[in-house]
Amino acid sequence: MFESSGEAVSVHPPIHALALVALTAVAAAAAQATGDATLVVRLVVDPAPAGATWTYAGLPSSFQLGDATPERTLKLTAGSYTLRERVTKLEQPPTLTSIACSDPSRDTKVQAAAATATVQLTAGETVTCTFVHRALGPKPGAAALELAQRLAPELHLAAAERYRPLAIQDYLSTTTLRAGSPPRGTAVQTQPTLFTLPITPAPTYLDVRRAQPYTQASRYPVIEHGLEQARPRPTVYWHLARQPSTGRIALEYWFLYLYNDFFVRHEADWEGVTVFLDGGSPLGTSYSQHQGRQWVPWGTAPADARPQTYVGKGTHANYPLAGSYSVRVCWNLAGRHCTLAKKTDAAPGDGATLMPSDYDLHEFGGAGYTGSWGSGSYVLGVGVTKDRITDPRRRAEYSNPFAIVPPR
Repeated sequence: MFESSGEAVSVHPPIHALALVALTAVAAAAAQATGDATLVVRLVVDPAPAGATWTYAGLPSSFQLGDATPERTLKLTAGSYTLRERVTKLEQPPTLTSIACSDPSRDTKVQAAAATATVQLTAGETVTCTFVHRALGPKPGAAALELAQRLAPELHLAAAERYRPLAIQDYLSTTTLRAGSPPRGTAVQTQPTLFTLPITPAPTYLDVRRAQPYTQASRYPVIEHGLEQARPRPTVYWHLARQPSTGRIALEYWFLYLYNDFFVRHEADWEGVTVFLDGGSPLGTSYSQHQGRQWVPWGTAPADARPQTYVGKGTHANYPLAGSYSVRVCWNLAGRHCTLAKKTDAAPGDGATLMPSDYDLHEFGGAGYTGSWGSGSYVLGVGVTKDRITDPRRRAEYSNPFAIVPPR
């Protein structure tokens, strides 16, 4: 038991606490004396992981940040520094969308377009600069996102459909990037990502590992099953385009499938549906179908109705109504060729229906990949053709979707 005698009791801190205070004071004094300051550089990427590195210069020594090292803390002498970021490889696409610096003295100046941050470090100060990279471009405004969500399509799949729309990074995780032309290119990236896909015109293609469209087609459903287990929800991409001369808006929705299983067989299948608005009111919809698109006027449908999209089994062509459609298949090989008899594209819509609540809606932008999505296009009875699956961001219907709209 401890009893107070009524006298004032002086409580002294432990000796080790006093030592810690003294050491802290000494360190602070030393920092002031030597002019030491701290600069923290951070890297944030979307989607993560980046699979790429960026180099930072303008300090006493340059360094890199990436998956393994997303942050670097540097002790520097007080003064002015211009931190510059550059891509490590020349063919790496530009994906920097913002630079944010936390600076107690508020005298740091950033230029995202130049990928620089000019920092004025004072003695004892800590400044943190975060470089944000988004492979698919800056985040859209709230109004554009709300509109994209409101008009997002309903996808009606066939009961026998084996594939569903994928996230791009999931598709890339199954591939090897090869230089040259399929099917005999050489591997240049064993783990390509959105941050490392080339944007130079040299020929490259993405080759799904352990499968081939003509000889190993049975392996694609197995690969698809693994992707669906890892990410159960499908992904749909959207892009908003404006036509300044008319004030019209085009809301593009893009779908990436692992494999096209039809008379024409190929890895990767980019298809799309676009909704057009004039003065805020829906004008019509275009549906991608094999070698072109179909224009359908909005008609008497309510302004807040969603596009009903019936997906062809294996082809992933998009139709406004359920049914079987006769299509002519064409390809390029020593000239342009087409089948004499039309083929049947079945889009019964008797399988799963993907409502907007059933999939992730993600904005689509950034630099378009210059190579081929997939290891070539094969036609039954013909073999590999000269056709390639191009990146949607390098297609006319992405940059100028209004060409399909009938004149007023």
